[in-house]
Amino acid sequence: MQKEEIDKSLDYLRQSRAKIITVNKPAEKGNRVEIDFEICQAGVRIEDGTSKNHPLILGEGRFLPGFERELEGMKAGEEKEFSLKAPENWSDKRIADKNLDFKVKMNLVQQREVAELNDEFAKSLGHFESLDVLRKSIEQGLFEEKQIKENQRIRIELIEKVAEDSKMEVPSSLIEQEMERMLAEFKFSISNLGLDFDRYLKEINKTLEEIKKDWRSQTEKRARIALCLRAIADKENIEVSEEEISERINQDFKNYPNIEEMEKNIDPQSLREYTKEVLRNEKVLGLIEKEAQII
Repeated sequence: MQKEEIDKSLDYLRQSRAKIITVNKPAEKGNRVEIDFEICQAGVRIEDGTSKNHPLILGEGRFLPGFERELEGMKAGEEKEFSLKAPENWSDKRIADKNLDFKVKMNLVQQREVAELNDEFAKSLGHFESLDVLRKSIEQGLFEEKQIKENQRIRIELIEKVAEDSKMEVPSSLIEQEMERMLAEFKFSISNLGLDFDRYLKEINKTLEEIKKDWRSQTEKRARIALCLRAIADKENIEVSEEEISERINQDFKNYPNIEEMEKNIDPQSLREYTKEVLRNEKVLGLIEKEAQII
């Protein structure tokens, strides 16, 4: 295990547990700020060109080039007006290569306090007596993670080979179901980034139909794999018990900080059906891997 990987994991732990403190001083790179802003082009406010208490980490480059640099030096309560030109190749074609006028009010400036990497930090994470013990735990965790990823890679290659060699016809209805599943997964990942899906499509200058067309071959491949997994499960009488489903759901719930809120937004029956399919697929992949090793 390379030392750089362990150091990177330790740094992630420190950064993820950094304290956020509100300060009364000029904003600088790395600070978290909240701003009100308005964007105008030729004296007219652009669509979606205003926001209140908008959070931003200075230096991450999530806005127009130069925008975050203009915020550096501003204190809470201060206002500023400035102009920037959007790059010619900017993703939002409405404002690409145009001069834009900004009005900004700084509402809040916060800085992150990152703990020193020492024995006290290790103890604060739980059952670690020292930094050395924490390092060894991370090393073991990284090793196990690599083993899991390698096993997953082997299993994926095996089932893809089985799917390629299969002669079964894939119903169009199954392909459409897989497309909807892929879209749901994609929309979920986009929302987790704090983005609106429709606005995201505008940013990348694509329609939903164009996305579906781009994904068509991958969707057909995934549908064929799903069909093969089901066929093998039926042939080998692979079943999943209610106890197994409940145990996996309980394990997954432990990864969420607010279980009560999560349960409000999830259909229990749909979750159980999804979990059952995942567990059955895992058993099928395990069987395929075992048979491949015997051969």
